[in-house]
Amino acid sequence: MSSKKPHQLEATLKQFWDGLDDHAWIKDLNGVYVQCNTAVEKAWSRPLSSIIGKTDYEIFDKDLADKFLVTDNIALSTGKQHIVEECARADENGQEIWLETIKSPVIDDDGQVIGVSGMTRNVTRRKQVENQLALAAKIFHNSNEGMIITDVRGNIMDANPAFSNITGYTLSEVIGRNPRLLQSGMHNVDFYRSMWSTLENDLQWKGEFINRRKDGSLYPQMTTITKVLDNNQQLMNFICVFEDVSVQKAHEEKLEKLAFFDHLTELPNRATLLKTMNEQIIHASNTQQMFATLFLDIDHFKHINDSFGHQSGDQILTELARRLRSQLGRHDHIARIGGDEFVILITDIVSMVEVTAVVERIFSLFNQSFNLIPNESLRISTSIGIAMYPSDGLDAEALLKNADTAMYLAKNNGRNGYAFYTPELTDVALSHVRIQSALHNALEQEQFSLAYQPQFDLANNQLKGFEALLRWTHPELGNVSPAQFIPIAERTGLIQAIGYWVLTSACQQAKRWLDEGHNFGKIAVNVSAVQLRQRDFIDKLTQILLNTGCPASRIEIEITEGFLIDNKDQAIHDLQLLQKLGVSVALDDFGTGYSSLSYLKGLPLNKLKIDRSFINDVPDNNESNSIVNAIIAMAKTLSLEVIAEGIEQAEQMDYLTQSGCHSGQGYFLGKPLTTNDATQVIR
Repeated sequence: MSSKKPHQLEATLKQFWDGLDDHAWIKDLNGVYVQCNTAVEKAWSRPLSSIIGKTDYEIFDKDLADKFLVTDNIALSTGKQHIVEECARADENGQEIWLETIKSPVIDDDGQVIGVSGMTRNVTRRKQVENQLALAAKIFHNSNEGMIITDVRGNIMDANPAFSNITGYTLSEVIGRNPRLLQSGMHNVDFYRSMWSTLENDLQWKGEFINRRKDGSLYPQMTTITKVLDNNQQLMNFICVFEDVSVQKAHEEKLEKLAFFDHLTELPNRATLLKTMNEQIIHASNTQQMFATLFLDIDHFKHINDSFGHQSGDQILTELARRLRSQLGRHDHIARIGGDEFVILITDIVSMVEVTAVVERIFSLFNQSFNLIPNESLRISTSIGIAMYPSDGLDAEALLKNADTAMYLAKNNGRNGYAFYTPELTDVALSHVRIQSALHNALEQEQFSLAYQPQFDLANNQLKGFEALLRWTHPELGNVSPAQFIPIAERTGLIQAIGYWVLTSACQQAKRWLDEGHNFGKIAVNVSAVQLRQRDFIDKLTQILLNTGCPASRIEIEITEGFLIDNKDQAIHDLQLLQKLGVSVALDDFGTGYSSLSYLKGLPLNKLKIDRSFINDVPDNNESNSIVNAIIAMAKTLSLEVIAEGIEQAEQMDYLTQSGCHSGQGYFLGKPLTTNDATQVIR
């Protein structure tokens, strides 16, 4: 092998030197560049002639030159290689790059330091990888999601703090162990076999586990397992990332509960009931069985809320739901579908006797009072409508509608009872719909009028006044009975406008008669309990009296016992205001409710009105005779006037007169009259 001459060797070294991508240079002890390769020229955008023989201060700005000088001196003073990392401002494309410079002292043959050499290389890719690894490590250790890294056999190599927080296991307790230590036993072999089968064919598996913590408690986790492959596509590791979804599951369950259950009583709601009814219909159809749909509505529940507050109302609903559940059979169902409306399905019925037996048990639940606050309890009642499958409906909506219709029949029959659906009730319901629709236009189209039934002194047959009776004549429906449209008006709120029209019309007529010089006594006006409960009723009545010019002493307000029992203290206050205004007050339909001497004592009343149901049977029925005599005696004890309504026979009038009844009205004495006919009577 032939040796190269010195100038050839130098040329070879120069080729090697210039062939480097790295920047290479040598400076003497004075910091003067004595040699550099072409990579330096390219990087610094300077020709060799403007580098060799120059110092850093002649090539770069002072700050950068100072920085270079400091690192040069480190290599020179220590006599050792020194690695410097610095971030260059930008490459030719404006991208940030990282450069690493290795500086070493240059030593001659005598071991003397004669300068410093440097080699700078682009380490941007390495820096990016390091940054990515640092970021990954930060995510790994600070993530709220648990993370496990395993080897190819599935044994744990590392786990992050979130893993410990979720599972309760420390890192030292799981290193080298298989994650199966978390298995809860809730998943069978096929589940895990399917998971591993997916991982054999794909890079990733996603799914949900039920796992067990160190303390034994179970928790749901949403899991992603990913395979990590090397450059040769060979499996290196598994990474498992998982999240404890217990809170999420709880929220989902809560939302589902809100969607399908009543939040107050925790009973199924209407949506769930309809689903249950549809399932029950399929079952009953297949087994040729019938079932009952019971529609329960609490009587006067609105008055409870108004008098005691909605919190007390909620207490009653919650307690009632508990009681109703206690009476259900294993295959029966209950739901709350409205404010005070419950529906019960009685299934697998063989005879109607079973239905009535359940209904009687339900009514027995209302015999016990409901405790509201300390020392405060309340007795309530319910009305129940019953529709049978398949006779009363073949689908859920029909059964509910018909049970609801039957419930209203039970209410019309006096409440606190039940009624079975019949097809005739549908005709009644349709009639109610037509009446309700027509009521909205009745006032505007002046379809209402007042009739006046005279009231007489039974001792001398002298006129004492009139009762104003509302009449409605509709162009298509004809004469509609108040018994039909008044309850509907009360339910829809139309009773307010209708009631004030009646009061205004009666006051106008009273003033007209007075202006004409007629002495007619008083005009009695029935006022609905719904209207009386309005806060501004007294104010509006006062305004009507002022507007019409009618003296208050000429008007008598007839109230029912229902107004008194809902909130007796408030009722007393309102009645006192009426009497202070100069209006007299009569208690209508007396004897049909909670009548007692102790109850009446202290009530600001002027008159008791004996209900026609008792007058019908006198003098032939001893029980009715006793009730009538008792009412008259009570009135006398309390210094109240007493009047009987519904007198239709001479024998009835004679008996009442002999018993001490002051006044009376009825067809025997005088039927309801038009305004003109009533005017003729008082002339």
